[in-house]
Order: sequence, then C-alpha cells, then structure tokens
Amino acid sequence: MTARTIPAGLGFDEHVRRLDVCGFTVVDDVLSVDVVREARSKIENLYRADPGVAANRSSPTGTYHLENLPNKGRIFEDFFLNSVVVKLAERFLGPEFIAQDVWSFGIPAHSPAYRLHSDDDVRTPGKPLSLVTIYPLVDFTADNGGTRVVPGSHWIPRFPDGPDCPGEINIEAPAGSCVMLFGSLWHSSGANRTDRIRTSMSAYFTVPWIRQELDFSRTLSPDVLSRASPEARRIFGLRARAPFTERWKWDEETGTPQSRYRDELRTAGFGRCCLPAQLEDDRVAR
Repeated sequence: MTARTIPAGLGFDEHVRRLDVCGFTVVDDVLSVDVVREARSKIENLYRADPGVAANRSSPTGTYHLENLPNKGRIFEDFFLNSVVVKLAERFLGPEFIAQDVWSFGIPAHSPAYRLHSDDDVRTPGKPLSLVTIYPLVDFTADNGGTRVVPGSHWIPRFPDGPDCPGEINIEAPAGSCVMLFGSLWHSSGANRTDRIRTSMSAYFTVPWIRQELDFSRTLSPDVLSRASPEARRIFGLRARAPFTERWKWDEETGTPQSRYRDELRTAGFGRCCLPAQLEDDRVAR
C-alpha cells in the first residue's frame, strides 16, 4: 500500500478530471487554521461528553461517531459550503443535490483499518449518485488512519468482496483541506498506528431523490434553521421534502406547508409528529 498526496493549488478542471478518473480529489485550504483548531477542540470534547458517541461505540477501538453535527455548535452549521466543494458537487450530482448526513468521525489511537466498502446501495458506473466530503482536523497520513481508497473502483460494476484490495492507497491530506470521493468508490478509514485520535468532519451529498439518512427539516434545531442561508436550507433537503399536504398548499423553498395553512393542518390532527419543529418557532428565516 502506498500513500498519495494530491498537489496543492489544483484548478477546478483538474479536480473534475481526478474525480472522474480516480474517484477522489483533495481541495486544499477549505477551512482556516482558526476554524480547524476550534472545531477539533469542540469535537474531541464531544467525543467524551456526547451520549450518542458512547451509544455508537462497542469497543475501545470503535469509531467516535458524532451525529447531526450542525446541532452541536455554530461552527458546524456551514463548514460544508465552500464554493469550490459546492461547485464540484453540483458538477457531478446536479444543482439540487442534498446532504444525506453531516457528522464527525474520530479514529481512535491504535485502531485497525475498517473494511473496504461502498456507500451507494447500487452500482451505477459513470453516473455518480453521491459524494463524500471529509474535512481533516488533523493531517491525514498513512500512519494515523488517512482514508484508504482503491483509485478507479467507482467504475467497477460490483462491490468490494474482501477487507483489502491490490492497488489501494491512503490519501494524505492536510488539516483544513477537503477530501472528496464518490460514494461508489471503494474506501474506508485506515489503521491508526499513532497515539492520537484522527479527527475529521464529513458531509455526505447525494442526488435529491435518494432518501436522507437524517430528516434535517425535523432534526435541526429551530435556531440552526433560522440562521441557515438559502443554499444551506436547500442542501439540508428542505426543497427535496415530499409534501404531506396537497402541493398547492406547500412551500417548496422551506419544505413546509405555506403559513396560512398551518392552523388548518393542526386542527386536522397534524401535530408535532408530522409538522417539522421549526413550524413551532416564528424565528425561522423565510
């Protein structure tokens, strides 16, 4: 296995080419040094304190998995909106792409490599369905669990069938960059042979017709949604929500019923179990 570092300063067209041919690329200087420092500190504290992290771990070397990251602090609400990253996602997934999930993974010290896998449930070579964006908060190296990939495997019309594969590499990427790879690319975390956690943030983008892993319109706090830009609300999937009323009563931009029909829905029995949380809060930006 070898490690590969993507040269810094690549242009947009070269990122497109690398994604198309190899299935991955690295966009440098996406997050500032201050954002990296603050995000890493907050996340590593949450690894110890967030009850969801403990609920997801089954062993001392199990991954630290912090779910629904935008709810965990304002610094996590828009880190995935870098213009180059968004433009690349639009290039391959279309202008209406959405976020399936936004989370943090921590690879503990001395933990083994995870199995190679593909995030897409079906193989569609030549037609991307998803892009995984990973934001290292420490430098990714071959020694600390830098993401393993099999270059070009997004073109293979089958899923990986073993823990390893000839030709796999570790992606080396500096803190503050963004590792972008197709969900169909065979990939996994590498073994962390160091004494420190390998900390990162991620956003998983897909075409808009794939059902989200998290319904952000319901799970994000009203305060987060009130601060979200129109672009962030679209990526959170509000425009991709299936109406739960007749279409002419539906506000596509917010993924909710039009305001003048909300009392009617409540009277008809649509309570908090059906209406998104932000409908109970008039602070949501319209």
